[in-house]
Amino acid sequence: MTAAGSGSERAAFGDRGGLLRPLAGYGGRRPEAPEWFARAMAVPMTRHCVPVDGAGIEALSWGDRSAPPLLLLHGSMAHAEWWSPIAQLLSQHHHVVSMSFAGMGRSDWRSSYSTPLMAREALAVAMALGLTDGPAKPVLIAHSFGGKPASILAGDHGERFAGTVFVDSFILPEMEVGGKAPPYQHRSYPSEADALARFRLSPNQPGGEPYVLDAIARAGIVERDGRWTWRFDPDFFRKLDFENAWDEARRARCPLAFIRGEHSPIATRADFALQRENMRPDSLFVEVPDAYHHVMVDQPLALTATLRAIIAAWSVAGH
Repeated sequence: MTAAGSGSERAAFGDRGGLLRPLAGYGGRRPEAPEWFARAMAVPMTRHCVPVDGAGIEALSWGDRSAPPLLLLHGSMAHAEWWSPIAQLLSQHHHVVSMSFAGMGRSDWRSSYSTPLMAREALAVAMALGLTDGPAKPVLIAHSFGGKPASILAGDHGERFAGTVFVDSFILPEMEVGGKAPPYQHRSYPSEADALARFRLSPNQPGGEPYVLDAIARAGIVERDGRWTWRFDPDFFRKLDFENAWDEARRARCPLAFIRGEHSPIATRADFALQRENMRPDSLFVEVPDAYHHVMVDQPLALTATLRAIIAAWSVAGH
């Protein structure tokens, strides 16, 4: 989550003290980035708008459309570009699509939201951009809150996917969210630099690569009437009809993999143990060292390598 944020129900409603503003010291300047990041961000990207149930849904695509497909889902209050530069790195061997759910990123806002509707948005994007047309089934990769619609897709439409990867996503029983007052506000700022300085992660955490955070933050703000503000719908959780989707994940019709950050307070080792007991026996479990909840920010290269290994294992197994 950001101040603006992506992320988790567990921490979203109590995360207030000692907030870290990782970009505050840069004065609107882009942090220095390594060469691999510059190369990744230079990979050509195509922006799409897919109509789904009366709303335009933003989708970004990279790579050869004939290559094995991947569909990337973000967390709450985030957007499609949270997966940068992971998407660009994966596009070396895959047709990669990342989308923004309604109410987030450049997608339209709705008068009401639901996790099943988010799943329909994701499936519609996959079909509209041809991910389900080729000989290779798409792999679904979801971070944090994106794991809820991903669970629904794995349970109800799993035969369409080669597998579903949950990245630090709390797939647990008896989790409730809908109807609670959201912790987000649409504050506005006089300049882009001021907005960037207020960007934060939620749950609050140290670390993270500043150049990745900067790219995410810039894509998540917009200028309106001469002031800068966040793109997401601040009333998203007030409008949300929440479905936990634990049962859908348990009856998944495709292989599952679970990734957690070593220091994550969201997807814990105890959660891993519960999932091992309840999910498909062929499910994979991987812990990324020295990462918190926002694994793509903390360890982008390690996460990319982990995803490549999981996808390769499923390909060899014939899924």
